[in-house]
Amino acid sequence: MDSFRVTAVSLCSQPASPRENLEHHTAWIERAKAENPDLICFPELGLTGYSITGAIWEESEPVPGPSTQALVELAREHDVMLAAGIAENDRDIVYNTYVIVGPEGYIGKSRKIHIPPAEVGYWRGGGIPPVIDIGVAKVGVNICFDNWLPESSRMVALQGAEVILAPYVWAVGDWDEPPDHASRNRAWKDYAGRTFPARAIDNGVFLIAINACGPSPYSSTPSFGNPMVMIYSTLGQLVAASPDDASDEVMVTADLDRGLLAERRSQGVFHPRFRRPELYGILAEGDIGPQDPR
Repeated sequence: MDSFRVTAVSLCSQPASPRENLEHHTAWIERAKAENPDLICFPELGLTGYSITGAIWEESEPVPGPSTQALVELAREHDVMLAAGIAENDRDIVYNTYVIVGPEGYIGKSRKIHIPPAEVGYWRGGGIPPVIDIGVAKVGVNICFDNWLPESSRMVALQGAEVILAPYVWAVGDWDEPPDHASRNRAWKDYAGRTFPARAIDNGVFLIAINACGPSPYSSTPSFGNPMVMIYSTLGQLVAASPDDASDEVMVTADLDRGLLAERRSQGVFHPRFRRPELYGILAEGDIGPQDPR
């Protein structure tokens, strides 16, 4: 296969409302299928609905579980692979999880690793993220805050990832104020655009960032965050993105050329080949105090 097609949907999910959100995902899957993608992907916690309240535990579920099976049935009906966010319940502990399914069934899952301050106590960080082989590509997942720490992308790259899916719930600006979408979306892109190209080119991977567009998880006031999709090549180049002035849900489709994987990884200066892991023990020592400069 010379290329594969990905459709990313920045949609709005209702906090802790999985039945309503599943119906909304279904409508978008039916719409996105017209693009003839190999994979349709959605934002962080889209199925459950992002909530930093006790409701997230109440609506969490096993993976695989009911919502996963519903996705499998949709994948089978539309002959497409699907990737979506869900609050996973494992022995009464909640994880912020991303699940991938296909027409043949459940394929795999990955849990958010790094938990930012606002989310501490609502879900637990997962372990080393796996690489999930979906046939058309080997996929790693870095969820939201994970993408701001370069170790996250390197962990999946070293396991053979060719694509990093980066689902988000992240807004620039005050979620409870009427937004100037164009300026806020440009601010989102400006910040993320200083990070995503490096993750892509350093590791020789495609990177697909999918943000949730709202509503606010922090209050009952209806509002939108930043409708946002950004897709980068293995060379760190932006190949597709949602419009700056997007004010509502938005869908972006891109064909990812597998030849770019070979082009980047065959370059004389492909960064991973120059790693010195024997020197990196200090990275695993936890907090690093003052060092002897001698």
